[in-house]
Amino acid sequence: MEFCTSCGQKIEGNTPHCTSCGSNISGKETLTKKETSISSLSTLTLKTKIIIGAALLFFVACISLYKVGDSLTNKANLLTDFEEYLESGNVEELVSILDSRKDSEKVTKKNVQALLTYLEENPDQKESMITQLHNTVKTADARTVKASDDLESPNQLITFEKRGKKFLIYDNYDFIMESTPMTVNTNYDDLRYYVNGKEIKPESREGDSVNFGTFIPGTYKVNAVLASDFVELEKEVDIQHVGQTDTDLFFDIDYTTVHTNSEGASVWVNGKDTGMKTTEDNTAEIGPVLTDGSMEVQVKKDMPFGTIQSDVMTIDDDVLDAPLTLSDKQKDQVTEGLKQYFLNLSKALAYQDEKYLKEESNEVSSFVSSSFQELTGDDWKTFGYITDLEVDSKSLYLEEEDGEWMATLPIHAEWMQDYVYSGDPLSLSKESDVSNYSLSYSAKSKKWSVASWSSVWNFDESNAQKIDIDKVALKKQMETAPAYSNISQKQVSDDVESFVESFISNGVQAYNNRDFSILSDDIDSSSAYSKTVKDYIDHLEKKGITEDLVNVDIEKVEPLEDGSYYVYTTEEYNIYYNDNTGKYKAFEGKYKITSTDDGLKMYDLVSTEEVDSRDL
Repeated sequence: MEFCTSCGQKIEGNTPHCTSCGSNISGKETLTKKETSISSLSTLTLKTKIIIGAALLFFVACISLYKVGDSLTNKANLLTDFEEYLESGNVEELVSILDSRKDSEKVTKKNVQALLTYLEENPDQKESMITQLHNTVKTADARTVKASDDLESPNQLITFEKRGKKFLIYDNYDFIMESTPMTVNTNYDDLRYYVNGKEIKPESREGDSVNFGTFIPGTYKVNAVLASDFVELEKEVDIQHVGQTDTDLFFDIDYTTVHTNSEGASVWVNGKDTGMKTTEDNTAEIGPVLTDGSMEVQVKKDMPFGTIQSDVMTIDDDVLDAPLTLSDKQKDQVTEGLKQYFLNLSKALAYQDEKYLKEESNEVSSFVSSSFQELTGDDWKTFGYITDLEVDSKSLYLEEEDGEWMATLPIHAEWMQDYVYSGDPLSLSKESDVSNYSLSYSAKSKKWSVASWSSVWNFDESNAQKIDIDKVALKKQMETAPAYSNISQKQVSDDVESFVESFISNGVQAYNNRDFSILSDDIDSSSAYSKTVKDYIDHLEKKGITEDLVNVDIEKVEPLEDGSYYVYTTEEYNIYYNDNTGKYKAFEGKYKITSTDDGLKMYDLVSTEEVDSRDL
């Protein structure tokens, strides 16, 4: 049973209204609506449901995209990104967000790097720029937002500006790298100017100041070219352009006198032939030229032995020395001529004949000829050969004498040589020579030959270049030459004669004193002669015989193929017996002498024959 909640009257049946007061029965209408709504949704088709879902998703996506776009174009977010890239030095990201006002100026890594370098070197400017950006970006209006207000230049390095729409509905903001004026100061009119290799026309000029116009930050190579009757003069500077820059580009122009060592040499400036030649006094005045060290001069001349040239000289004075010198290859030709001279000289000394100085087409000057004649006179003679040769080709210099070119350089030579009087024994010893050698060039033989030399005090070993010398071959050449062999053989013969005379004299002493040790060191240990001498001493002791050496003559020394010698003698003795009698005896002897590492040795008494005997 139910009752009306309004009047309390009993409700009969299933009516939704009270029959007494007309009020709705509680819960009935709401339930009916819910049932109706549920019934309506369940009756929707699948297509209708898909359309409704897609509409809901599109609405959500639009809201999301709007939020993303709003974030991407938000001034504060853009500034935060810019500051982060600036602090980290992220060049690539900065290039992507920076723009310029001119289509002809594209922001590149080099431009950004120049800006970063400037801000790193000027941290106060960087701090001021960031602070100003933070302060101005907070404003909500659309006016231009500028940074770096307190830079030296009134123009700003960077601007942050509203530039149209982004995604059709958002305000677009860009960071602009601003162009600033670039000016140079120069002291000449009518100059051509180039910036990074491209010719430009200055926008204005006031006195010495030339305005090139505006450029975004970067490193710029600026050239100014001045045309003259001599050569084009060019001045170049690198400008680190950040903010307004003002750079000096002055021309230091003068005339320069170039001194060299030859008449008629060509003068080259900055690698180009000027057409000028050196005069009779071996000089040339060039100009107008820049004397700030930015230009170079060189002197060249064609010669029979090739083109010679000076070092490339920096033009930084009104007088320059630019001597012509030889190339490394040409210097090698000079040292080859020097080597050939010393080889020829070694052979000429070995054979004692001047003709060998001319071998290999070597020219012999009057100085060289007379010097050799002094070494090989009738009485005194020089024998020897070169063992080592060093040259200082870095100190080589050229000079022209009476139309003839001379190359002079220091040398250090080592010799095995001896200067002996005719008939004296030869004894080679090491000798050293330090001199300046001058060589002349022969157009006929196309070779350099020694012309003269002079002594010097020292030789710079730090610049020494060693020339290969086969001293073993030169030694053999000298020892087999007839002139040396004759002297050497006579010397050996004299040595052998002296040895035999001494041995015979010492033998008498050993025999009379019955002391073999007096002779033992002079006998070849490989021979049987030691036993012969000992037996002879024993024989004399038993017989009581003594003797005096009256005279000994060396009749002949005969060299043998094995390096030993036969020595023929005539010996005279007074012999005394134990019965107080005595005899004079003369003998002809034949000895064999060997040459060992320890010197000459007695090998054997080959034969002896008595040729005279008489009582005393």
